[in-house]
Amino acid sequence: MPRVNREPRLFDVSARVPDGFVYHQDFISEAEEHELIGEIQGLHLTPFKYYQFTGKRRTASFGWQYEFGKSEITTAPDMPAFLLQVRTRAGKLFNIDPNSLTQTSIIEYSIGSPIGWHRDIPHFGVVVGISLGAACRMRFHKYDRRSKNFNRDEILSLELQPRSIYLMSGASREIWQHSIPPVKELRYSIMLRTLRAKP
Repeated sequence: MPRVNREPRLFDVSARVPDGFVYHQDFISEAEEHELIGEIQGLHLTPFKYYQFTGKRRTASFGWQYEFGKSEITTAPDMPAFLLQVRTRAGKLFNIDPNSLTQTSIIEYSIGSPIGWHRDIPHFGVVVGISLGAACRMRFHKYDRRSKNFNRDEILSLELQPRSIYLMSGASREIWQHSIPPVKELRYSIMLRTLRAKP
C-alpha cells in the first residue's frame, strides 16, 4: 500500500466530543481506501449476532473474538497481512505500540445498518476506528448503570468522514456509550483494540 506524504488533519476543535476521544480526517488516501475495501470484500464476513438476534452488519474478527453471552474472549485467526501497515500507521499517529493492537474487527454496514448504544466490552482497552466507504454519524451519551434513560439534549455527535480515524480512550471509553444511526450508504470500518490486562 503506497504511503501518502501528508499528515492527517485534526478535526474542528469547536466540535463537542467526550474527553479521551481524538479524531483525524484524511488518515488514508482515496486510493488506499479503495484498496482496503477491495481486500475486505475478499474476506469471509458473517452476520453479526447478539444473543438470538441477527443484525444487518457483517463482521470478521482477528487476534481475539467475543461471543455475546460468554464471559471470556477466545483466540481468532491472525490479522491479514494487508492490515499490518495501516495498524502501524495508526499506532504511530496515536503514540501506541502497534503490536499492542492485538484485536481487529472488520465491520460491513449495509444500507440501514445501525449500532445501538453500547460500550466496548471490558476485556479490551484503547479502541481505534478507521472509516471507509461512506460517512456516518457517531453519537455519545454518558452511561448510567442505574438508569436506562438519559437526557437526549445531552447527546454529543460527530460526523465520521470516509478515510478518517479516531481514538477512544479514557472517559470516552469508560463512562460514555456510543451508537451509530442506520447508515445511508454501504460503509466499512476497521476496529483495532488493545487487550486489557487482567487484574
